[in-house]
Amino acid sequence: MLPLPKKRPKSAAALLRRLNLWTPLLFSGIRITHLSDDYTHIRATLKNWRNTKNSHNTQFGGSLFALTDPIYALLLNCLFGETHYVWDKSAYIEFVKPGHGAVHLDCKLSETELAEIRRRTEQGDKYLPEFTIRVFDDRNETVAIVQRTVYIRLKKEFRPA
Repeated sequence: MLPLPKKRPKSAAALLRRLNLWTPLLFSGIRITHLSDDYTHIRATLKNWRNTKNSHNTQFGGSLFALTDPIYALLLNCLFGETHYVWDKSAYIEFVKPGHGAVHLDCKLSETELAEIRRRTEQGDKYLPEFTIRVFDDRNETVAIVQRTVYIRLKKEFRPA
């Protein structure tokens, strides 16, 4: 279970520290390196650990996938979690090239995307936005592309009568 409180965290810095101590990330070699104060921008790294590599001495596909797992659901929970249900719904990964060394992601939510979520959910309808995450290496070369679909819906108590 993602360590998110029911209410918005007191600060992005406090949440970042908490996430980096959360065992599924900590023991997977995943580190959140940046979380913006407005919860719209996040960067993370998958370390170059022996236990994150496969038999070819490159990053294990499951580790690459795990790096992307909490990203958009986390951001959207911070932004909408008090009034909306937010869940990961589905994901797809395309491996582009072997990941040698540490790999990274850099994800942002635009005001346009946030406005669209508000618009599509304001009457209580579910919305399934799709997000693309590029996983890249230290040379900025793409290692994998991940498509994530998030379920988001206004909670019953906030829906119009």
